[in-house]
Amino acid sequence: MVSDEELFSAERSDSWQEERHEDLCEGRWHDDDDDDDDDDDDGRRPPSVLDGPGYLYRPRQVLLEADGSFSSGRVQQELVRRGGVPDSELDRSFAAAGLPVRAFLMPSDVRIPELVSELRRSTDDQPPANVGPNHVFSGEPSYHGGPAGEPRNAQAFSEDPFSKPDEAPPAIAVLDTGYDPAVHQLHQGLAWRLLYTPADQETAVRPSGYLAPEGGHGTFIDGIIMRLAPQVRIRQVKVLNPAGVGDDHTVAVGLAHAGAPVANLSLGGYTHDDMPPVALSTALARNPDVLVVAAAGNNDESRPFWPAAFEQVVAVGALDTREWPPRRAGFSNWGSWVDVYAPGVRIRSTYLKARWKLRRDPTARLIDGYAYWSGTSFAAPQVAALIATLIPSAGSARAAASDVLASATEQPGLGPILVPNPGVVG
Repeated sequence: MVSDEELFSAERSDSWQEERHEDLCEGRWHDDDDDDDDDDDDGRRPPSVLDGPGYLYRPRQVLLEADGSFSSGRVQQELVRRGGVPDSELDRSFAAAGLPVRAFLMPSDVRIPELVSELRRSTDDQPPANVGPNHVFSGEPSYHGGPAGEPRNAQAFSEDPFSKPDEAPPAIAVLDTGYDPAVHQLHQGLAWRLLYTPADQETAVRPSGYLAPEGGHGTFIDGIIMRLAPQVRIRQVKVLNPAGVGDDHTVAVGLAHAGAPVANLSLGGYTHDDMPPVALSTALARNPDVLVVAAAGNNDESRPFWPAAFEQVVAVGALDTREWPPRRAGFSNWGSWVDVYAPGVRIRSTYLKARWKLRRDPTARLIDGYAYWSGTSFAAPQVAALIATLIPSAGSARAAASDVLASATEQPGLGPILVPNPGVVG
């Protein structure tokens, strides 16, 4: 059995990173139904993610903001000249979302980072085009964002006070992993307040009975919002798969279809040359009335982490409130682009019912519907919930965000902090 201390150790985090890297970037697969630790790595499939210098991206894909400028047209011509062809599936998705972004699929021998660097150089008096890889945004432990450490079983709490929110449009869109139908039976509070479409459903528990690496991540965030904003309805938007993986395309399209004045994005990643991701920058510009709250990331560094690093986004870092005064959680990113810090260590919330096991663990751990988890992923929805509750009195989501940030306390040596409800910390 894995002890509590081991769950949050560097060795556990390294093991989780290794498994995820093998799955995404090396194309290795492992038999999820096999309880034996036999390390059968002979199976291979094409990797769905490539490892750039400090960021992740989709193979062969280039995104371009088609703004009609001379630079944009020149880049499009150059992509075609290099053998690129329109990615019709992504193009249809962008068009349906009203986003002027074009996707190109390049030949397999074209090195996307080098190509993008060349295309961004201005060879005339025109500003450079907004072009870049299709960056991958993910929920990974201390690895390009996502939770810090693993979920572990927690004592249940009563959902009776949260069972029937007002019959109102959703105030928060949670762009994350999708809605697992098991939530309807497990959590009466969430069953009443979650709105979703069939495309937003997922099955987070594998046939083996084990949870997928990020299965239930969105459900955990939903529970935090439910407890802090019991009158708020939530629109669940699936932009990450149960492994916690999405990209610039899926998140931007999800934001365009958010359908709520506040959007919580407990996800993110780093980018080529630390430049803003193409599709998300376009989606934010096209949807100025949606107030985005985003996790600052869990890599203990100040490098811009997107989408949190956008100026118009409320970036939330994590506090460790186990002692007072609270301090920045050791894993939390930091920097001038982080707007506020909220509790992010040992948060308790709703989860799924299944077994959790890393591949090399001798036995699985049961998680029985509720969990403790740590990360900036779980600090962000606390701030989003505060903003949503103030919209009726403030008049708009942006005005509510200004009021919430103005209420933060300045912590010397850290910055603005908010502790909305100590009860969410286990």
